[in-house]
Amino acid sequence: MEARGAETEHGAEITGGGFVGRVEEARRLRRALRDGPSVVVVRGEAGTGVSRLVDEVLGGAECAGWTHLRGVCPDVMDPAPLGPVADALAGLPHRPVGAPGRALPSLTGVVGLVVPELADRLPPPPAAAADPEVRRGLLPRAVQRLLTAIGDSVLVVEDLQHADPSTLGLLRHLMAAMPPRLRLVLTEDAAPGLPGVGVRVPARVRVEEVRVQPWVPGETEEFVRQWLDARPGWTEEHGEVAGLVHRLSGGLPGVARALLQEAGDALWRAGGEGAPRTTGDTRAGRAGGAHAAAQSGVRAGGEDGPPAGVVAAAVREAGVPPRVRLEFAQRCVRLDEDAHRIVDAAAVLDRAVPLGVLAEVAGIAPERAGAALDMCVRGAVLRAVGPYPGFRHPLDRETALARIPGPRLAGLSLRAARALRRAGGGPLPLADLARLYRAAGRIRESLRCLVVAADRAATAGDYSTATTLYTQAVVEDPRAAGRVHTAEKLARTAHLARAGEEVVTAVRRVLEEDDPPPRVRGEIRLQLSVVLRNQSGGALDSLNEVAQAIPDLEMSDPQTAARAMAVAAIPSIKGWAIGRHQEWLDRGEALAGQVTDPVARASIAANRATALMLLGDHRAWAAAETLHGPAATAIEAAHHTRGWTNLAHAATALGYDVRAQEFLDRATDGLAETSSPYVEGLTQTARLVLAWHGSRWHGLHEAAGHTARLYREIPDLTAEALLVRGLTALHVLGDVPRARLDLTDATRITRYDTGVILTASAAAIARVHLEAGRPGQACDAVEETLHRLDRTGGWVWAGEVAPTAVEALVGSGQTARARRLVADFAAGTADRDAPAARTALTMCQAWLAEAEDQPDEAIRLWADAEAQWVRLGRPFDASRAAEARGRCLLSRHGETAAGAIQEVLEVYRELGARWDVARCQRLLRRHDIVTTHRRGRLGYGDELSPREQEVARLVVQGRANRDIAESLVLSTRTVEHHVARIMRKLNVTSRNDISPVG
Repeated sequence: MEARGAETEHGAEITGGGFVGRVEEARRLRRALRDGPSVVVVRGEAGTGVSRLVDEVLGGAECAGWTHLRGVCPDVMDPAPLGPVADALAGLPHRPVGAPGRALPSLTGVVGLVVPELADRLPPPPAAAADPEVRRGLLPRAVQRLLTAIGDSVLVVEDLQHADPSTLGLLRHLMAAMPPRLRLVLTEDAAPGLPGVGVRVPARVRVEEVRVQPWVPGETEEFVRQWLDARPGWTEEHGEVAGLVHRLSGGLPGVARALLQEAGDALWRAGGEGAPRTTGDTRAGRAGGAHAAAQSGVRAGGEDGPPAGVVAAAVREAGVPPRVRLEFAQRCVRLDEDAHRIVDAAAVLDRAVPLGVLAEVAGIAPERAGAALDMCVRGAVLRAVGPYPGFRHPLDRETALARIPGPRLAGLSLRAARALRRAGGGPLPLADLARLYRAAGRIRESLRCLVVAADRAATAGDYSTATTLYTQAVVEDPRAAGRVHTAEKLARTAHLARAGEEVVTAVRRVLEEDDPPPRVRGEIRLQLSVVLRNQSGGALDSLNEVAQAIPDLEMSDPQTAARAMAVAAIPSIKGWAIGRHQEWLDRGEALAGQVTDPVARASIAANRATALMLLGDHRAWAAAETLHGPAATAIEAAHHTRGWTNLAHAATALGYDVRAQEFLDRATDGLAETSSPYVEGLTQTARLVLAWHGSRWHGLHEAAGHTARLYREIPDLTAEALLVRGLTALHVLGDVPRARLDLTDATRITRYDTGVILTASAAAIARVHLEAGRPGQACDAVEETLHRLDRTGGWVWAGEVAPTAVEALVGSGQTARARRLVADFAAGTADRDAPAARTALTMCQAWLAEAEDQPDEAIRLWADAEAQWVRLGRPFDASRAAEARGRCLLSRHGETAAGAIQEVLEVYRELGARWDVARCQRLLRRHDIVTTHRRGRLGYGDELSPREQEVARLVVQGRANRDIAESLVLSTRTVEHHVARIMRKLNVTSRNDISPVG
């Protein structure tokens, strides 16, 4: 991919903002133009950036000494003959024409009769040229002679599909007798059926055709990245915006550029004086919902600035940019009545259909539809997508739809719905039928189609689609009974999908306004509690909702009451005391014999196993085995998959990483049979946390960032991903500011934390303060988490934070409180199956032994903790215990014990724990011990290290050092060192000679 300012194959620089990709096309065009004579036809549909490509190449240094001539064939009904050629020649530089000391042939004077701007610089025309017929015959030869006299030159004629016959004739003559140093560049639309220039070109003339295609997604993403980089005040994650821009623009650079400009205008106006400025870019434009997003959104990581999601919101609400709308209208000018009807029908249908269906909706005879469609395709209004026509991008369709008057739109929509019903060829497109009936004012038919489509999606396991359709039906249904009926279905699928605030709002409206029967009200509240817990609410909101549901269910539906109790049994560090959760677990087990519905049994089994595992209850393993039974339906299988995913998270928190991986493997297999975005997200965050504990850190920071962006609307998934990104930023990258930002965001965003996010985030931030010599601030960092552990009694989750908290308390002189904390921790985990917590307790006891001046006991306890972490498969935690043991030995025995710290330092190097390596080095320096790096598995010789391979790939893509530094979260100076080492290892003298890696 070739970006702005990148050096090309021949040393020329491609400049100008936003020029992305086109590496091969630019190379071929540049090569074809290198020596005249040559004819190059550059073809691409409107908006692909054909003119921009030509501009970029002709702006290169190798073209600087040529005479540049350019004309455009206008898209008008009655173009002026020879207008493009006359315009091009009128642009000749104002200097003597032709070679110095050599007179121009008198024939060239004929050009002055057509191009008055040149008349005073050309010889007098032959007398015979006064006759118009003679002049027309002489003009092609006169132009040829003039261009020959000019020497090295390039003549660009754009939009050849609109050329008048005289211009085409002159170009044919020119190509048949090409001046020896002329480069002729012709651009034309790639739409099929358009006329080209057919002529026999002499063998000495090089002929090349360059096709320009729409951007692929990666190229759109690079363009968006450049656009956002120029606006550093907007901290939007570029991946989401790029996907949205690519979908809306169809990969057409001109449309993408116009769309982002419109979004930028909206952001500028929404932010007022606080909006980020770019050089030469001070715009005002639309505000809309982007303003609301700018005022109330929530960031999910990144630097200070507007909330994440603002740019995406602005792009969604930008509508059709005026430039896109005007260009579409211009392309429609040449259409006849039948073609206009085809365009209207395609806009209303908004799906690929056979020509017969299109003709029926358009209301024209089938025998005329083919010719009308050909006209639309030739005019670049529609695009042939396989056997079916469609719009080039959604914005064209939106423009076409907006041009249809309301009454006609309603009639066309009803006609389209009936045509689709008659078309056959597979299951009815119910979602499309619902949309068409709604546009036609047939609300009852629309709702019926929506609900049936949602039922179909739910049966197939596509819960995201089902939830979207059910929500729409609840919102649009004017009948209370209909809303209640659909809301009950919605509640059953929402917790398995990406349910946002619109789902919660729709369900709450039914509960508050429509007075559902007790059984239905309890069922809806139960499922709403799960949505609030998993995705959009808080722990107490969720628990209070399920507590309200249980009384309704107990007297009307014991099976569902048992399900509700199983939900209430799942504990959270932000929820009730664990004793209350245990009570609900026991009450639910008492009702288990009354549960006969397989789906209810699957749901209860998943929740019961999850609750027991989170509580560290020994019965959890037997409960987990109940999920092995066969599932008769997709939703029953989805509950099993959800259960295994929850168990993977819970087992990891307990310290059973191997078993957690087994659960995760089962969940992954289960996801192959169902579609649940929420559960898919749970599996991804489980993998991240397992990778962190297993010290599998290569690429983990980037993977965590990707997951945070992907599931940004689901708070707990985002929070867990940010936790891992923050931990890797701290320990792997050594980037303390970025780590603190991510860890703080994770703490703020999490809703129903089951004991991982708050504890690990607080501990990591406290470690930063301790390393900086601020034990009091470290105590402040863990205070809220310790309060929540004490209030809930969830000491089984304290393993991440307790050792650091004890270190901070001891360091700030609060040894008595540290003892109470360790005693509470020991009592709260005494009868729990939680090996990670037990090992963390050993570390706490080691800190107390140090504080009580018992170094030998502390050394023994640190060694025990290290051995326990090794058995649990957590090398980083084991190294931290080994470091503490080495520190004690160093304090007790001096330099003779330095080897223990040096061994830990080497392990940290192997793990990639940069921050921890630096800490060990500082410790040794305080004892006046010089460290040397023993070359081991990290010595790569003449081979590129993994980091150098990453840098090399980005260099090959044309990325500047600053861009690479930002992508890999390095300093620019570090990237410079990497590039220098890469060049040395590859034995090259220029970064342009670095070859692709892998």
